[in-house]
Amino acid sequence: MKYPKVVLTADRTLMSPYRGISLASFFGCAPALDPNRSHDSIWYKILGNQVTPKLLFDFICNPIANSNGLADFAPYGLRKLEAALLRDGYSRDDVVVAHPDHIDKFIGPQTEFVGTYEMDPLGMGPVTMTFTYGRKQMSYAEFYNRDLHHRINAAKQKNGSKAKVVVGASGTWQYNYDPAKIEEYGLYAIVEGDLGGIGPELDGVGGRFFDAVINNELETANPFKKSEFKVEVKEFDRNGRKYHGRFLHYSREPKVDEIPDIVNPSMHGMVEVMRGCGRGCKFCDVTLRPLRYYPVEKVQNEIRVNMKYGGLKNAWIHSDDIFVYGLNPRTTKNMQPNREAIEELFKGIMETGVEHTNPTHGTLAGAIADEKLIPNLSRIIKSGPTNHIGVQCGFETGSIRLIGKYADRKLAPFRPSEWHWVVKEGVKTLNENYWVPAFTLIMGLDNNETADDSWETIQLIHQLEKEQPDSKFTVTPLTFVPIGLLEKSDFFDIGNTMDPAKLGVMYKTWQHNFKYAIHKFMHKVGQNDPIKKFFFASLARTLGGVPLNAMERYARRKSPEHEKVIEKIKAQYA
Repeated sequence: MKYPKVVLTADRTLMSPYRGISLASFFGCAPALDPNRSHDSIWYKILGNQVTPKLLFDFICNPIANSNGLADFAPYGLRKLEAALLRDGYSRDDVVVAHPDHIDKFIGPQTEFVGTYEMDPLGMGPVTMTFTYGRKQMSYAEFYNRDLHHRINAAKQKNGSKAKVVVGASGTWQYNYDPAKIEEYGLYAIVEGDLGGIGPELDGVGGRFFDAVINNELETANPFKKSEFKVEVKEFDRNGRKYHGRFLHYSREPKVDEIPDIVNPSMHGMVEVMRGCGRGCKFCDVTLRPLRYYPVEKVQNEIRVNMKYGGLKNAWIHSDDIFVYGLNPRTTKNMQPNREAIEELFKGIMETGVEHTNPTHGTLAGAIADEKLIPNLSRIIKSGPTNHIGVQCGFETGSIRLIGKYADRKLAPFRPSEWHWVVKEGVKTLNENYWVPAFTLIMGLDNNETADDSWETIQLIHQLEKEQPDSKFTVTPLTFVPIGLLEKSDFFDIGNTMDPAKLGVMYKTWQHNFKYAIHKFMHKVGQNDPIKKFFFASLARTLGGVPLNAMERYARRKSPEHEKVIEKIKAQYA
């Protein structure tokens, strides 16, 4: 049997349709194992070290379909890289995008490169750090990434392969904080830096990069050899042991015409329409990348690939702020949206024949900066009572002080002092047009969040509930992770520094999600069939109170001050 030269793959949490449940891909952040659980506890007797039962997780995170081991769908970044390699001289026999459960079928003596796409490989992402108490527990994202690497190494040993294992995508920074995993997984190199990992930022030089790795040109740094790829060998000292890792960088961003169109279906029907943001939030690394926009025809081409080869009827439109599409933040006054460009984009998307589309991300300020924008877009994409549009928005904090210090341009064309009005008006405008914002906020922002800042967040969520009782939104707290312009800051240590007010923020967000989202509108959102939506809504109602009870028990154990905050929220902010 002849094995492919290049094998690309990703772990199960990134290769699942999650049974079509809206936003369920966040489920990979759920805690899987608690290595510190007492063997005397009742939970250990029932579940062992499992936190979220694996049987339940594996049911919701169902494996993606495959054709003889080839993944029928794959993360968008992998599909971009696959297309780049085929463009740059690699044959279809050379390149395989493998299903993680069938990786052993493709790694053999002729395989020279195994590339894994990793978003949260060690469970250090903001959502995951929150749900695992600062990585005191192991998340399913880390659990299945570890499983994937063990499968890769077993396949190499079984089939006599000397393939170099290279990890990439936006989560590779995490190996700097736990370098022992580099050794455990037998990694040849970690791709990091401005490029954002293996894909999609390597689109302009896909073939040349793989050639350089395969031909051993990137073994060590060579200051006397001019190369477009930078090699950095890092040494880490952890608990008296030294670890080493080879980190590869590529700093030139490809032009739009250098970025190939995908040739096989992407997960969830995702297609990209732009890169970069221009908002300049200090806690985000996207702001470090220059803005580039795909022309409408390029977007249409990728949607048609998903429709033709994947049978998809939806298009998930990826950007870091859809309301920035088509503008130049350096010359556009106050980040005013380019409504004409955005409307033309979505008209082009709907012309492909998709039945449903929604953007991944958008800012509240952008949504309301032009009063005609959301109503016009809603008519184009046919939002309505049976077709809600989900969009992730950064709530970040209710603190006007913090939003002004770390994200003032996030509000443009409005001022930081208007932040509470922007949030309320944004929710109202989106909901009136059948859009549902999924908010994320940052706990312990730059380790500079005071109790007053936390209470301002709690109060703003409460005001939204009381002033707009029929509003539809969710709120997910994220712990602060040092990236972007704050990369030299420290992690917010949720496991050891959870003061009463921050626990109050966590409690209030989940109280809102349970009381409003799960009970009032979860069953109305998404494109699932009615029976499936009813089943998962019922499951959420059954399990939704578990985190609240857990936080109440934690508060009683922690201190009287923590318990008082919970009781205050239940009495005054419910």
